[in-house]
Amino acid sequence: MTGGQPALMGAHRGAPRRIARVAVDVPLSHLDRLFDYEIPDKLADDAVVGARVQVRFSGQQQRGWIVELAEESDVETLAPLGKVISSEPVMTPAVYGLIRAVADHYAGTFADVSRLAVPPRHASTEKAAQRVWPQPLEAPAPTVLPSYPAGGSFLEAVREGRSPRALWQVAAVHGGPGDLVGGIVEAVAATLHSGRSALIVVPTVRDLTSATARLVEVFGHGCVGTLSADAGQSARYRNYLAALRGEARIMIGTRAAMFAPLTDLGLIVVVDDGNDAHAEPRTPHPHPRSVAILRAARDSAALLLAGHGRSTDAQALLRRGWLGDLTLPPGPAREVSAPVRAVNDRDRQRDPAAARLRIPSVAFRFLRDHLSVGPVLVQVPRVGHSATLRCARCRNLARCPKCSGPMRARRRDQPECALCGFRPARWNCPHCHTSQLETPLPGAARTAEELARAFPGVLAVNSSADRIRDEIPDEPAIVVATPGAEPRSPSGYAGVLILDADVTLARADLRAGEEAVRRWSAAAALARAPRDGGSVLIVGESTHPAVQALMRADLQGYISRELDDRADAGLVPAVKLARIVGDKEALDEFLDNDDWAGVQVLGPTEVDDEQWAALLRAPLDGARDLVRRLKNAAAIRSARKERGLLSVTVDPETLG
Repeated sequence: MTGGQPALMGAHRGAPRRIARVAVDVPLSHLDRLFDYEIPDKLADDAVVGARVQVRFSGQQQRGWIVELAEESDVETLAPLGKVISSEPVMTPAVYGLIRAVADHYAGTFADVSRLAVPPRHASTEKAAQRVWPQPLEAPAPTVLPSYPAGGSFLEAVREGRSPRALWQVAAVHGGPGDLVGGIVEAVAATLHSGRSALIVVPTVRDLTSATARLVEVFGHGCVGTLSADAGQSARYRNYLAALRGEARIMIGTRAAMFAPLTDLGLIVVVDDGNDAHAEPRTPHPHPRSVAILRAARDSAALLLAGHGRSTDAQALLRRGWLGDLTLPPGPAREVSAPVRAVNDRDRQRDPAAARLRIPSVAFRFLRDHLSVGPVLVQVPRVGHSATLRCARCRNLARCPKCSGPMRARRRDQPECALCGFRPARWNCPHCHTSQLETPLPGAARTAEELARAFPGVLAVNSSADRIRDEIPDEPAIVVATPGAEPRSPSGYAGVLILDADVTLARADLRAGEEAVRRWSAAAALARAPRDGGSVLIVGESTHPAVQALMRADLQGYISRELDDRADAGLVPAVKLARIVGDKEALDEFLDNDDWAGVQVLGPTEVDDEQWAALLRAPLDGARDLVRRLKNAAAIRSARKERGLLSVTVDPETLG
């Protein structure tokens, strides 16, 4: 359907009309539809479906894409198409359909999603001749996925051109059945054998770099395309065009790569779908997992959610029967994974050396024993020298004298405010007037310093913040890293020590437990296999269900219980939820744009000094209706030009 036109001019009479239906790049909800424009004779050859154009809209020149060509319009007199910026058909019907589906799913607009999906044009790259993409090499026989229940069947189905959907929770061990990228390579090889293309989406650029190297090693140089904003505008657009033109058959990238216009798409892989790096900060905040689900259904492609952990969202799909499960049962998983033990943080005073390090004596002996045979990974939850500071006399939290924010120390003896960055020459406690500070919880830098002093002569490495290391030598070393910054070791770590587990579990986040087991599983996956002496030690409450889940290699059981708890609390993914945040007046006006009958409205409540939030909740069978009403309320808001800032997030990952 077309909408009313923003500007009207003369039309041809008696001759067939040439009409372009244009998606105009205007992010206003009440204008989120196609508009008809007359195609002048001089633009007839270039005005193709998918072309970038410029049109006059509401008195201004706006850009957009031709989505359809037609000979009839409901409007008698149409404005002429202003200019064809590029006749390269980047907005194909398939791309437009996916963008439209994502916008509708998240109560957003086509304009907002298209800015995430289609990279900015790079004219010289578009005009240059594309390089020749060689045929991918034949991959070795699969060994990783066939070692999992139904893993071989999944590969066989993909090879035959079918479209299975599965959750693959990878064993937490270095190499062998824990080779996450190796299993993905096998799935890609099966897809190529069926004559189709494969798309892999990873959470971070670090993951992109390492996975791309493995793919290139197997399939050959020049066969793997990457899509990432960090690659630069020219390289990103070049690979996008290669996918669009059917030259690239393997594409890997971060969030926005989910929209890569590959021809004959046969497989979509989302790696570590619970990783918060997948969260899109720009409206309407589409998550790659949801986009993958929509695209797999639209393109009849296979779908694989792969990672060492599992999300409650994936567990919900598994429970509904929409995904199959390739995971090893707990018993076989324990046989191939490094054994996991836990120790409470209470016996540190029994060993003088351990007391100085603020770790239990068992953890100290763990380090000493495993350092004799290789590197040891020490995972800590926070970066810097000291994550928080407190007064050494009265134990009150140290506050900034300028803004009252919490004080921290990224470097030794350099306290600074975590909010405003102020660095006082001398800090004084307003309660007891002392200037002495202490650290209740050391950060990665301080932990590395103290471990280096405790084990003189042993290499100590800090991999966190802006000092992330990609790989360390295969020799005795203490590697202190924050979650997601762990370096790789060629033959795996002799031991993995996870400190301050209680701090990770105590995060002010509804997904704290789910995130904790994801982080710990990723660290445990770097440990050597049991036959090679690898083991994992967690310092934290050993009776906590999350710690027990890792010890028993039963993440599926723990996440299933987490899903039950979320259902009892009325949280996603058990219900459809929308979070609206903004100015109080804007939020009130938005809520007044619908009666919200059948929808539970929680709030509005004040979340900080000038921001208010409301939650709208509906059962899953009312999800489409809730999203439709959210879009209608947003359209009324934009049509009335209601003032104030407002953000609408459907299926929020967190409520913070």
